[in-house]
Amino acid sequence: MNRKQLGWFLLLAGAMLPSQLSAQEPQATERLSPEREASLRSAYPRQWDTTTIPAGSALALLKSRYERRLPLLAAARDLEDRSPLPPWFRAYVRHNFPGLPSEGAYQYPRVTAQMLEWMLAHPNLTAPPLTAGAGQSMTAAPSRVAVVGTNINLTNLDEINSESFIAVDYKNPQFLVAGSNNINGSGRQRMFYSSDGGAIWNKTELPLAPGSAFDSDPAVAWAADGTAWAATLGIDNLATSVEVQVFKSTDRGATWNFVNTVSTGANNDKELMWVDADTGSPNNGNVYVAWDVPGAGMRFARSTDAGATWSPVMSLSSDGAIGADLTTGPAGELYVAWPDTRSRHINVRKSSDGGASFASATTITTTNDSYEISIPAMCERRALIYVTTRADRSAGPRRGWIYVAWTDRNGANPDPDCSGTDAAANSNVYLSRSTDSGATWSAPRIVHTDQPKTDQFNQWMDVDPDDGTIHMIFYDSRDDASREKINLYYVASRDGGDSWVDETMVTSMQSDETTAGADANQYGDYNGLAAYRGAAFPVWTDRRAGVPGNREQIFSTRVNH
Repeated sequence: MNRKQLGWFLLLAGAMLPSQLSAQEPQATERLSPEREASLRSAYPRQWDTTTIPAGSALALLKSRYERRLPLLAAARDLEDRSPLPPWFRAYVRHNFPGLPSEGAYQYPRVTAQMLEWMLAHPNLTAPPLTAGAGQSMTAAPSRVAVVGTNINLTNLDEINSESFIAVDYKNPQFLVAGSNNINGSGRQRMFYSSDGGAIWNKTELPLAPGSAFDSDPAVAWAADGTAWAATLGIDNLATSVEVQVFKSTDRGATWNFVNTVSTGANNDKELMWVDADTGSPNNGNVYVAWDVPGAGMRFARSTDAGATWSPVMSLSSDGAIGADLTTGPAGELYVAWPDTRSRHINVRKSSDGGASFASATTITTTNDSYEISIPAMCERRALIYVTTRADRSAGPRRGWIYVAWTDRNGANPDPDCSGTDAAANSNVYLSRSTDSGATWSAPRIVHTDQPKTDQFNQWMDVDPDDGTIHMIFYDSRDDASREKINLYYVASRDGGDSWVDETMVTSMQSDETTAGADANQYGDYNGLAAYRGAAFPVWTDRRAGVPGNREQIFSTRVNH
């Protein structure tokens, strides 16, 4: 940073520090003592190491300022949120996002962990130039195999990737696109694309939207006209603005263009998107995006003209929503589902007019845990109670059925936590279905072999629009007695969730995110899965032995059903 840049930074930082707390910020009921800070750090053996911030950098100056503002934190209430964020960064986030909740488990947006990760990787708080990699090819996998194809490292670069999403072009299923975080690298959302059914992949990046320095929380989709879509959270270099942004590609994922900022609100978190690609739907081509605002509920916006214009942001709830998923049914009906961290409800709202309006929320079930689950394989980031929702759009006997899947703890016993190898509690993947367009929902059922003292988490689901088969993937610790190493597993249902078949290990090597050098995000919050015409394409975060730089990568394969 030169003297002029430093001067501008100090001017900006000074402007961001008011002389007194705003009315929305929690007043300090106790100081964050050295003992409390030590206790916070000890909860995360691989806590963010902020001692390596270069002296004199923009981030070092920011850290110094906010270390002197730690009394901003109402410590006892603040630490109810167990996000792996150092105290000075908590104070920084609270100052710049004054609308955050001041109590409860979900006070800090999940994306703040990626914010800190980017700032530590780019301490001068400037976005690097585009990285190499566009157009590179991956190792080819067999076009058809008995069950699971070769595991392909889509990233194959010395960079950290986590949280991935994938979509298939139903009209031309040889085309696929996928996306993932790339926080420690260029910060731009990493994009992958294939034109041969997932045998060979290429990679590129999203461009940065105006004002953004890095991206987080990828989502992708295809429209019936062959346009590929992507959504992300665009974040500025001081991590003070989190915008919901949409991009599109007209060349099957090779290049991407910024379309629009759907929401400029500062506290946005966990956005996902869906495009109605059914040519028989009255809402064919509609683009839908949903996200949450911590402590303030679920938000939604849509475009009915291929992204040219967007609706005003609609509030779907005012609860403790975290992480939505969206899907459409065969008649174009739209479903948005999410978990509420306060009530422990899994909620869903339905729109019968393409997102113009929604019916009242319906509660699917009440979960055992409320927000996130600390398990040995993921006790720092913690496994998020995330939902996946899909509809049967096939011409089969279950056409119109709706499915929702999620991760939850198996009962009321405490979380296993880091050392809970022998703990009775464990996490499972559950599914509920509606056979009457979302009016009523079945009791939750576990979708996999329920072995004691094993954890299944980070599920994702898709329903094949060709034949209605439900496809599911999830991480599973069943192959490690310590419950720390995981494999990715696959399972399917051909009868609407009554029974589950083809439970199969997908990964050819285990991953361990509890060892030295693992990223503090661990596996992130979600993986991706797309299914069509008997083939399922999972994408997942993987840190197996031998990957470049010993860093988290995005893998994929083809599972033939």
